[in-house]
Amino acid sequence: MSVKKKMKKWKVVAVVFAAFGLMAVHNQQLAVSDPENTYFNKINRTIRLLLNPPENELEQHLIGKDISCDHSEELYKKVAAATVVVFADKSLGAGVFIGPRLIVTANHVVDGKRIILVLPRVEEDGLAQPGLVFRVESIRRVDRLDLAFIKTEEAYSHWLDLQTGGDVNQELLVVGHPNRKFYSLQKARIKNKELIRSSDYIYFKDNEVFFGNSGGAIVECEGKLVGIVSMMANYRNSQLKQGIGINSKAISDFVDKMKLAS
Repeated sequence: MSVKKKMKKWKVVAVVFAAFGLMAVHNQQLAVSDPENTYFNKINRTIRLLLNPPENELEQHLIGKDISCDHSEELYKKVAAATVVVFADKSLGAGVFIGPRLIVTANHVVDGKRIILVLPRVEEDGLAQPGLVFRVESIRRVDRLDLAFIKTEEAYSHWLDLQTGGDVNQELLVVGHPNRKFYSLQKARIKNKELIRSSDYIYFKDNEVFFGNSGGAIVECEGKLVGIVSMMANYRNSQLKQGIGINSKAISDFVDKMKLAS
């Protein structure tokens, strides 16, 4: 083989190795900042959709292998209609209406002086899109717990009831707006269910994306709110697909203590 051909061959090899190196570095960055869209997850999602063609537009954006709740599309529409995007000076997350003028969210989501609420507009295809901006009247924070409440100036017609009694279904849905998306529907399952009665938290697993989902709704198949997503920007939790939320029992207790129901 001539010297020129050898040099050309090694140049091609070097370019290929450099390309793979850049992809590996970028994929590692995605694993920390946007785990939903790592190359592995994109390939895995593409294969899953090829083997199990989606029946509707919403299923194309389903995060997780399976949603066991009946009528999951209608359930998503109900929950998405009550879930707002919360923009703050230093954060981006979600919040959930639990009354006509009352939103519950994670405390770290409202970290800033300027808070903007964007209502979802749920389309016929099931996907939520950015809608109206709602004005904030006041914010109440809970000390020593990642929990806060937002009072809005105007009343809103969609909210979720709290699940505060009885046995909670093992299967859950998590609805939020990670990375400014308005169509996140995720599967989760309760872990250590007995801790709900004895603590302010709810632990869940099998959830594949956390970042930007803080304050988002955790609901059971009947559509009641069992909690909201708490601090999820944790690389180890992301790898293990584990999450922590504030449960509805704690939310209800603080609504009463802070006299927010009126």
